[in-house]
Parts: sequence; C-alpha cells; structure tokens
Amino acid sequence: MKVIYFDIDTLRPDHLSCCGYGRPTPHIDALAADGVRFSRAYASNTPCMPARAALFTGCFGVVNGVETHGTAALSVATPPETALPRVLSWEGVHTAAVSSFGRHPAPWFYNGFSHVIDPSYRCRAENFQRFPGAAVNEAAMDFLDGFCGEDLFLHLHYWDPHGPLSPPPEWIDRGYEPDTSAVTDEQLTRLAASPLYRGGRHTGVRSRRELAELLRLYDAEIRYTDHLVGQMCAYLKKRGWYDDCAVILSADHGEQYGEGQMILEHGTVHDSCIHIPMLLKLPGGAHRGEVCAHPVYGLDIAPAAARFFGVAAPEMWHGTALQDTLDGTAAPREYLVCEHGLYTCQRAVLQDGWKMVHTFSPGLWDFAEYALYHTEEDPRETADVKARYPEVLARMQALEAEWLERTLHGAPDPLARLGAENAQHGLRVAREVTRRLRADKEQ
Repeated sequence: MKVIYFDIDTLRPDHLSCCGYGRPTPHIDALAADGVRFSRAYASNTPCMPARAALFTGCFGVVNGVETHGTAALSVATPPETALPRVLSWEGVHTAAVSSFGRHPAPWFYNGFSHVIDPSYRCRAENFQRFPGAAVNEAAMDFLDGFCGEDLFLHLHYWDPHGPLSPPPEWIDRGYEPDTSAVTDEQLTRLAASPLYRGGRHTGVRSRRELAELLRLYDAEIRYTDHLVGQMCAYLKKRGWYDDCAVILSADHGEQYGEGQMILEHGTVHDSCIHIPMLLKLPGGAHRGEVCAHPVYGLDIAPAAARFFGVAAPEMWHGTALQDTLDGTAAPREYLVCEHGLYTCQRAVLQDGWKMVHTFSPGLWDFAEYALYHTEEDPRETADVKARYPEVLARMQALEAEWLERTLHGAPDPLARLGAENAQHGLRVAREVTRRLRADKEQ
C-alpha cells in the first residue's frame, strides 16, 4: 500500500477551480474527480507549526502543546511513540518526507520518518521556505526511482503559495482581473491607510488594483503548484502505482488578502485562514467524484493514513479517519473548534452556519473578546451579530466549555494562558514594524 500526501502550504480552497474558482487548476481538479472532496475541512490549529503538530501528533494543540510558533513550539507534549510517522514505521511502513519543515525550527517533525529529504539544501536555497516546488518533485522522483518496498507513506511539502510571492513569470496570467469583492470598499479604505503590521502601508496595498495584483501572484503560485501535482500524479501512473494507491491533498492553512484586517498573512481564525482543501483519492477509484459536506479536521489525516495500512490509531488521537466520515461509520461531528496563535490568540467554534470567535489576545488589531457570525448569510464574516442573537452566543460558549472539558478533563486552558500573557509568536515583530511605520508618518 502506498499513501501519498500532498501538503500545499497556505492554500485556500476557494482559489481552486474544483471549489468554484474562476481560474483553472486542472491537475488538482483531476485528483478531485478521481476521489472525494471534503467541502468543510478546517485546520484545528493554525498557522504552520500548530497545524502540522496537530496532524503529526494526531492531537489538538491544547494537548500537544504547540499553539504558536517560536521557542514555545520547539517540542511537543505528547508521547513520541504516538506520532504518526513513528506509529507507521514501527509497523513496517516506510515513511518518507520531502520537506524542509523541520528547519522552521520544528525538531519534532522528524520523529519517526525513516527518510527525510530537504530540497532546500539540494537547490542551495538561502531560506528554508524560499525555493521552487520543482525541487520537491525532483527529490521525490529520485527517491521513488530507487524505492522497491511495498508499504510507503510519502509526505510532499510545497511552500510555493506561502508569501512572499514570487511565482515563475510564465505562470503569471495578465489576462484576467482577480476578484477582490471579498473586501468591501470600507474595509479596503481602512486597510490602505492602516499602519499596522500587514496593513496597507506595510504591504504596499493602497488600492483595489494593488490588492488584485497580489491575488494575481497568489493564483500564479497556485497554478504552478497545480502543475507540480500533475507531474507527480503522472509519475505515479507511469510507475503503475496511481490506481491502487491513496492520495491525500490538503494544506496547513489559508491566507488573508484583506479579510481579518490583514493582507498577505495568516493571523486570525477567519475562514480565509482556517478553511483548508481536503481531497482523498481512494484505491481502486472508490467514491470517485463525490463531495462530502460533513465537517472534518486536518488532523483527521493521521487516522486516515493509519487505516490504509491496517494500523490501529493510538487512543489519544483526536481525529476521525476520513474513511469513517465518508462511509458513515462515524457520526458526523456536531461542531468544530479551531485555534490560532500567531499575532493574535483566538479560538473559533463552528456549528450549523454559525461561528463564534473567542479572542484571548487581539494583538494590535481591533477584535472584541467575543464575536458571532452567521456564516450562511455572511460568509465573509463582516457583521458581528452577537447583540442580535445572544442565545446563539451563549450556546456556542457552552460548546466551547464542553469541548475544553472533554479535551482537557479540567486542566487549565493553554490558549487562555497564551493570550493572557500576550505570548503568541510574532506580536513583538508586529509591534516593531507598526512603530516604525507610525514614526515614518510623523516625520
């Protein structure tokens, strides 16, 4: 059995044509047509380090201890023997990663992988995040050319859609105008004038045209990565593996392009940040072309991967195998809880078209302690309606308390502590950049 996991950094599902976007991503679309698209997939924890810690430990950040970046994320609190790569390796599965993510630095990322290939070294990149995804494919194919085993879990990590954006020029399409309507004129005016970190002054966005140009570059990065996915799928077909293997495609988080008071950043629990793509191609073409609307987490990938190899998931894992959600073996989740710990410190509860945001630390930004969005009517999360629906807010607060009790069993809430101390990573940098921007204006 072979499981191939395409991990595309900073990929918003609403920029894929299989999810309704107007620009083509034909190879990802083809993968979706060969499998299942989960339309309501969310990262339990964001951004990069909390998301991958949740996936590879199988546990929420409040349990694995990674709620933010920096020194607070250098180790995980969960037992090392329960990490997905080690669980698989101990059962005889070859586990390989083509990724530079361990240099984030995230030393726990290496736990259990029998092979780790860092493509950033192979192409002499000056920064572990700044190298073309073609280097990932080259390294992966070199490895697979020499692979003679049966069972393989292969993690392929592409950084390309992550900012700063520098797509290969041939993938930039000047012939279309990106849709910027998710940001209202009022929001854009405030953003353009904002001296805050990742505001208009910091990112150089002073107009809708400049916001559109950023989105044009983002779409080019996605089209380039789509091309790379197509290359790898073609390779799997050439080797005769594609039909009988499982393929998963997802992301750690999305990106904000004006939503949530930020541009070219992932800094809140707005859907533009926490809503992720999730595609699953099953062996033999089962469930081909289906769309599953049941809510799932990124950390559901861990039990799904274990299931393909007939390996039992550790009891402490919080995920549900995607296969069980798809087949109805597991009851659909009644609600989701998503957490964020970069620049701001927030927790979201999502249920039945409603979303409550609990802000423990707004950082530099203007976020109330609680906000309530009716996402069915307001998918862009522009109107806080908690004053109109106090009973819904109370229900969502009760769900948050229920989740904490079930997950922590009475232990203190680590996210609340992080927010109370304003200890989320990036806030110091955000303050310094904002201070400089304000000082420049005053001169």
